[in-house]
Parts: sequence; structure tokens; C-alpha cells
Amino acid sequence: MKRIMCIMVLACFVAYGTAAAAEKKSTAKPKQIEAAVSGLSANHPEIPQGVSCNDCHEVKLDAKTTATQAWLQGPYLKYAAGQGVMPQDQIRAEIVKIMLGKKQKRTCVLGTSLNNVPLTTTADFVLDPDTMTLYGLHEKGTTKLLHIKQNPKVSLNWHEEFKTWGTVLCAQFIGTAELIEGSNPEAEKILVDIYPYEELAKNMKIEPQQAREMIKKGMLISKITCNQITVNNSAFEKDGMRKYQRWERPAK
Repeated sequence: MKRIMCIMVLACFVAYGTAAAAEKKSTAKPKQIEAAVSGLSANHPEIPQGVSCNDCHEVKLDAKTTATQAWLQGPYLKYAAGQGVMPQDQIRAEIVKIMLGKKQKRTCVLGTSLNNVPLTTTADFVLDPDTMTLYGLHEKGTTKLLHIKQNPKVSLNWHEEFKTWGTVLCAQFIGTAELIEGSNPEAEKILVDIYPYEELAKNMKIEPQQAREMIKKGMLISKITCNQITVNNSAFEKDGMRKYQRWERPAK
């Protein structure tokens, strides 16, 4: 009887130790992986639907060999490495020229994502050149706003309509979005100083104040802090600069 009890106690200790080890393994920080990795190791846990590698792992990118980095600053066509790259102040000014600035909007394609399901929609945005922040106006209850509430990382693109071969002008924005309710005092300031709400007032033949109140009651304002803006402008090459240029928000 004593032998049986000893065996049972030993089995419990083994089971406890195995469970503890498994728990410790499951809570350990996943290791960094290469972006080019494909397939799972034999001991990799089961992955739920909708989860990707970068949800758990830090994905290591080899930025030195990507086409984008070559276009921006690496050896590319007639340019040596680092040649033809605009200073940050200059490319920032060029971005403002493209997006027009306060009280002037551009229709952009907005990309959002939730649970690894992407969505693109068109919406009008205005760039505040003082802060390099984009502002959009949206009806409440739309899918893109649900995405932003759950995942504030967004991307936008504005592209000039194709005119002639070899002539390109477009801008890609990557940033973090937040939604501003009409009850927020910031909403009034954005409408008055930045977003061209006057267009609505004119078309509806109502007073500007009335238009602002309508917007604040029925819509939300998206505020997108741009962290990276990449421009493709073939006209840059006339001045000896690369057509691909990138502005990045300075680290705080």
C-alpha cells in the first residue's frame, strides 16, 4: 500500500513539473524571427485563425537589401549610395505642396486592418503642415472607424491621376490614428482652423456655425499623426534628386 501511495505522489510531482514547464514555455517571450522565414518548427504551438507571426514575434527585416531602401538611398540607376537624397526639411516642404495644406483637402485611399483582415476606403483628408498631421471627417458607425478603435495603425495613399508615361506623383502615409468626438473642444478648433467645413455650409446654404454643430453631432474626426511619408515624384529628377524621397518624424 505504501509503495502504491509513493508511486501516486511521484506521478503527481512529475505531472505538476510537466505542467509548470509547459506554462513557463507558453509565457516565454517569442524569439525574434527573420522576415523570410517560412513554415513552422515541429514544436510550434497551434496558431488560431487570424493570427500572424508578427502578432507574437518581433520580425527582423533586412532593410539593406529591399527595393524600397535601394530606391531611397542605396546604389540605384545613376545614383551612388546616399546621392540625390533630399534633406528632411526639403521633402517636408514638398509634401505640403502635394497635400496643399490647411483648408484644402485631398481624396485619399485609407487602409485599416482588424484581426489581419484589411480594408481600404476613400476619404477626404487635410494636412496640417505645422504638425504633419492628417485630419478626416467620417460618418459614425462605419467599418473603418471600428478598425481604428481596435487598431490605430493606418496607412494612406494619394495618387495624382496618370497623365503621361513616366510622369508620377503620389504620396504614401504611415501613422497612428485617433478619433475625436464632436464633444471634444479640439473638434471645434480643427473645423475652424484646418478642415474646410465651409464647403458643407455653402452647399447646404446654412450658417457656418450651424454646419459645425451638425458635423460635431453626426460625425467623427480622425486625427492621423504621420510617422513616415514616402513620395514618388518624377519631377524631382529634373533637379538631380531621386524621385523616391521619404520624410520621417523625428524621435522625441
